[in-house]
Amino acid sequence: MGQNISLFTEYHSQENTLTNYCGLILKLLYEENPKGFEEVIVNLTGDTVKSIVVNPEFSQQKRQGTSIPDLLIVQQSYAILFETKRFDWFYQGQIAKHVKSIANKKDVNVLFMISPDEIKGYDDRFNEIQKEAIESNVTIKAITFEQLVETIENIALSPNFKRYVDEFKIYLERNNYLPNWKYLLDVVSCRGTLNEVEKGFYMCPTSGGAYAHQRAKFFGPYANKQVSKIFEIAGLVIIKKNLGGFSVEWNNTDQPDSALIEKAQNRIEHWQKWRHDENKKVSLQMFILESPSITSFRKSSPGGMIQSKKYFWNIAKGFTSTEQLANKLKNKTWESFE
Repeated sequence: MGQNISLFTEYHSQENTLTNYCGLILKLLYEENPKGFEEVIVNLTGDTVKSIVVNPEFSQQKRQGTSIPDLLIVQQSYAILFETKRFDWFYQGQIAKHVKSIANKKDVNVLFMISPDEIKGYDDRFNEIQKEAIESNVTIKAITFEQLVETIENIALSPNFKRYVDEFKIYLERNNYLPNWKYLLDVVSCRGTLNEVEKGFYMCPTSGGAYAHQRAKFFGPYANKQVSKIFEIAGLVIIKKNLGGFSVEWNNTDQPDSALIEKAQNRIEHWQKWRHDENKKVSLQMFILESPSITSFRKSSPGGMIQSKKYFWNIAKGFTSTEQLANKLKNKTWESFE
């Protein structure tokens, strides 16, 4: 049964809770700053919707058809729908029903599809529905939780409301709804395995602990007190014991999982005997490394790495390529980013 958006939600599923919090931050924004709410909605549509007026408009001596009333108070009608997903589980039938439910109903009709990451193959998957939506005066826009937060942050906020936004962001980060992995550099001690890294992969057991890795987009092999190249992590493939099967743990590309598995199988050709012997005993995880760019990111403090890996969060914020990040880090020290 549907419920009003509330601080005291009775929903228990993660997706319904997430939806409630998204609605709550927008409700609080509307109550504090209606013009700011208008600006957020318009900006989230990419200006496809040119304007939305959430407050009554007051005018005097304004012609209405054949009459000119002394005072006119009117309100623009609009319907704004959100379909919220924790993963890319959007399907055509559900979206088509949403479009039909608001087709030509209001002056402005918007359907937002919101999820942690950009929807893969969006244009191909929803091309026909987009055409139907345009004919029905419905705007469909796929957005991420990151876009929602950043759009809200870009308007004038009171200190009190900014605190709400910060808490909302913490909730999203804690539950992995923000794509922080896209800006994460995973620096790993690779002194004994640089030959494998040069062939496009890094490997370690799946036993967890020191071998557990956060999802990341960028990889930095560490040796001799520096990272000399930055790689892009296309994905992480699990190779079961004794080559007993393959599965994809992360896929950071638009390619199907089968393409990553094929790349992992090709890289197995470069295994040395000791790696085959290791896989006979344990399952392994393989980082598929691509697009290397030369850099010189140095550890200037005494000694080597204390642990086998080190994370540099948000170090690649605003960057999409290894070349951009490598240039940023060239001749820099770790301590500059700690």
